[in-house]
Amino acid sequence: MLLLLHASLPGLTTPPTKNWIPFLRRPLYLDETYAADVGFDPLKFVEREGPWWELAGAATAHRRVAWMREAEIKHSRIAMLAAAGWPLSELYHGPLAGAAGLPFGLDPTQGRAPSLLNGNLAESAPLLVLAVLFASYLECRTLDQVHGLTATGRTLRAGQPVELTYSPGDLGFDPLSLYDFWGRLMPPLVEARAAVDNEYRLDWLVYHRRVMEAAEIKNGRLAMLAITGYAFQEALWGVPVVDQTPILFTPLPELCRG
Repeated sequence: MLLLLHASLPGLTTPPTKNWIPFLRRPLYLDETYAADVGFDPLKFVEREGPWWELAGAATAHRRVAWMREAEIKHSRIAMLAAAGWPLSELYHGPLAGAAGLPFGLDPTQGRAPSLLNGNLAESAPLLVLAVLFASYLECRTLDQVHGLTATGRTLRAGQPVELTYSPGDLGFDPLSLYDFWGRLMPPLVEARAAVDNEYRLDWLVYHRRVMEAAEIKNGRLAMLAITGYAFQEALWGVPVVDQTPILFTPLPELCRG
């Protein structure tokens, strides 16, 4: 048990550095600085020169990787919301519209969610404009949350040592305190040592924050694939995705009853 706890902290074990696809060479700039870095960049976007890097202020490989991780995590979050909202809109738009006495708004798309390929996006133009404005506001509020500008290191807050790290996509929004959820679940032996060893406690928290970051980015990558699949499936077959694979969108109690 002690060995497992000891091995769970960074610096005490060194995982092998490898590419996600074994026969591909891992680029040197993918050095596992960020969570869920599997060494996969076959098109070598970071090495491609272009004016966009000058606009982004990213002259070095490390700055470019940080810039692309910022973009990836933000797209991931949008995709996770979309991957849930798309089927929910197809499942519950009709009942909610009927309950509110409103017309069924998905008739033009035969029950499919409005999208670039399905059409009917004009009806949602005001909401889309508000979404763009809100996203622009968040971007402007977090211009200093980038690689090289964010304060890092260890400091004191309210008399307690804390670890300041650069985390791509960190908007300071965590109302449920999920970021440190796993870090707070300390086994008794870890808790006892953390109570007298602040260095150990900080290492424990940083490690488990990285676990949460990895979970977020991996779920986001899956969501980006899913939402792309929704769009092309519905465009090709002309049928709502919830009707193409109903077993995936049927509540568990209903499946058990059926």
